[in-house]
Amino acid sequence: MNDIAHNYPPTARESVHDVLLTPFMVRVREATTGGDGSATLVFRHSRPEKIAVAVDEWFNMRIRAEHIIAEANAMLKPDGDHIILEDEHGTGHLSFTLRWRDRFVTVGVDQEDMHSGQIVTDSPTLRPGDDDHVSPADDQFMEELAISLIGLHRPQIRLNEEKNNE
Repeated sequence: MNDIAHNYPPTARESVHDVLLTPFMVRVREATTGGDGSATLVFRHSRPEKIAVAVDEWFNMRIRAEHIIAEANAMLKPDGDHIILEDEHGTGHLSFTLRWRDRFVTVGVDQEDMHSGQIVTDSPTLRPGDDDHVSPADDQFMEELAISLIGLHRPQIRLNEEKNNE
């Protein structure tokens, strides 16, 4: 298998090969080669939902994470570290963790009772303050998270209060 993604110029200038890549893949290349690696993780306060709604939201995030991680890993060097997607199993807790080297974020469903739960994220370094009940605020979170994990610079981290009124 020919790994031509790594033959592209590792610079911020555009390449004729960029038409073969998604915009996110170009961002990954830039973030890992000294180009623009800026990322902003936007969180919101978690809110209790019916358990079926919380699980559906979590499942959609898990699917999105798998897609984004596949694109990011395609742009990383084959013999280097890759982002790992780990599913929790055997504990009865619905969660997954995205891990790269010593950085990681866990996204799970915190079930309050049989009928309600909420999406929560946990990370020792990539979270807004001391609030234990935060979740991704928007659909761009997984892209920003991947760049935050592999990028050379620390991401901006915001807690978006407005997203709680959806």
